[in-house]
Amino acid sequence: MKTIFLTAFNPFVTRNILETDVFKILNRRNGLRLVVFCPDYKAGYFKENFESGNTVIEGIKTPTISRLDVIFSYIASSLVNTKTRYIHQRRELYQDHNYFKFLTSRFLARMSYWNLVKKAVRFLDNLTISNEVVETFFRKYQPDILFSGDIFHSDDIKFLVTAKNRGVKTIGMVRSWDNITNKGFFRVRPDKLLVNNEIIKAEAIKYGAIKEKNIVVVGMPQFDYYLNEKRSSREEFFSRINLDPKRRLILFSPHGNRFHKTDWHIMQMLKEARLKGELLEDVQFLVRFPPNDDVALGDFIPDESFHIDRPARLFESGSYRDGELDKLAMVHLADSLYYSDVVIAYNSSLIIDAAAFDKPAIGVAFDGWAKSADVYRSVARFMEYDHTQYLLKTGGLTVVRSRTDLISNLVKYLKDPSINKNGRQKILETQCWKYDGRAGERIADFILGQVGKI
Repeated sequence: MKTIFLTAFNPFVTRNILETDVFKILNRRNGLRLVVFCPDYKAGYFKENFESGNTVIEGIKTPTISRLDVIFSYIASSLVNTKTRYIHQRRELYQDHNYFKFLTSRFLARMSYWNLVKKAVRFLDNLTISNEVVETFFRKYQPDILFSGDIFHSDDIKFLVTAKNRGVKTIGMVRSWDNITNKGFFRVRPDKLLVNNEIIKAEAIKYGAIKEKNIVVVGMPQFDYYLNEKRSSREEFFSRINLDPKRRLILFSPHGNRFHKTDWHIMQMLKEARLKGELLEDVQFLVRFPPNDDVALGDFIPDESFHIDRPARLFESGSYRDGELDKLAMVHLADSLYYSDVVIAYNSSLIIDAAAFDKPAIGVAFDGWAKSADVYRSVARFMEYDHTQYLLKTGGLTVVRSRTDLISNLVKYLKDPSINKNGRQKILETQCWKYDGRAGERIADFILGQVGKI
């Protein structure tokens, strides 16, 4: 029997891997044992939902991050010279006024062009990483392959280093479209790397010094659900959110408190525009909170035209960043997009989801009624990020920088949703690679192919 370790410490790995065909195929494969690792306080949830067939669940208490881990994490995040990282560094400078830290990060960004520097940092970093708990599981199960669902996660890094030290084959996956340009270079280089699209593949080669022959493009497995599963009826969905199925629906995705506190300004603007008749339609709003954050409502009071969605299941840690999206949450997101007429967000990946349903998307790039001194302190900075720039080049996203822009473009799309249709198709082509409902199958088949080579 062959054994595969699968790490699921980030909630989106549950969505991308365990709730898709990746897990279904691996779980029913004869002669295979799948050991899934999750945070210890989620072990009950994981056992209830995924422990069956060939799968064993192991909960792990996240260890305290060491000083050396903090140092090497900082170096790794700085060893890429991207616009996203520069914007982060400038914003941090405004917050802590630490010029030494800023200049050091800029120096490291310049040094990132030397692969020898990255190799040296990675070598020294990996020498410092060890965890006896992780070692214990390797001794217990003697895995043949480690599949890291989020190669940048601090706990995944410990598993990857242990696997490499023990000669276990490693497969890593870049979890999201912004990870490489946002999080830095790979602290551990896997034997094989799975990516969603050609854009991330090029980034892995450029910033991560990963050889092209070791990268496999697979698509976005979480999107398979949009094609392969039946949607709820309109009446059922609108009954679920307590809104009127006869009225048009606008989906708004706030950014969350981690980024800013002006989400409620946008909600208030939408509410006032409806009450004043500016939208020319009898519309209603579904406000979908980020699955891993809370949103400050400020002075905004929802009326009967608003429904607030809090999609994630929270755990005993009380942290929004630990929320899990189960199958029902995935069904609800798909229904929400399917029955929406327009989607409003910031630079969220929800814009890609909207394109999957050919829904017009508006990107917010202003701070409501608040004023920011410059772009680095404004939500407008999110539109300057590297990964957002790829969206803008497609022409599939309309960016608004004032209340007037927001309302006028919303009216425009309500009148004619076919506007920018070609741009939305380009978003799918560039971000999803193949939007065919088979990404999960491709990932599982690749992993099984690697098992067969052992």
